[in-house]
Amino acid sequence: MILLSPNKRIICTLNNSTTFHCAMLHKKPYHYIMLSRERIKTLNIDINEEFLVEIVPDISEFGMEMSEELKEVLYSDPEGKILFDQITSGKKRSIIYLISKTKNPQLQIEKSSVFLEHLKRNKGKFDPIIFQDDYRKFRENNKF
Repeated sequence: MILLSPNKRIICTLNNSTTFHCAMLHKKPYHYIMLSRERIKTLNIDINEEFLVEIVPDISEFGMEMSEELKEVLYSDPEGKILFDQITSGKKRSIIYLISKTKNPQLQIEKSSVFLEHLKRNKGKFDPIIFQDDYRKFRENNKF
């Protein structure tokens, strides 16, 4: 079922302990998922030994969970939401990841706001390098 789906996004569970959103990649004749070194280390997986992998299709809107902070910022900025809706799914996931990897909710709100201003200033185009620079400048200008 998953192999026939045009959507490569899946939810993967490793050793019945860690669940995460990812992509099922394809290189004939194989399908595979990529695991970061950090994830392998956290799970204490030996890549030369067998481990349990459970996969199910990811039917979520973005292929990963969006933080409540980003949802609220998008809700409060209709113009920014329109621009967000127009970017590609992969770029949406990149943004969701960049914002969600920030653990502090207040910083997530700031980063989300800077992101929407970045989209507006660049006519809906997302450039991750310029965005990171925009966020760095925002933080420098708003130190207390």
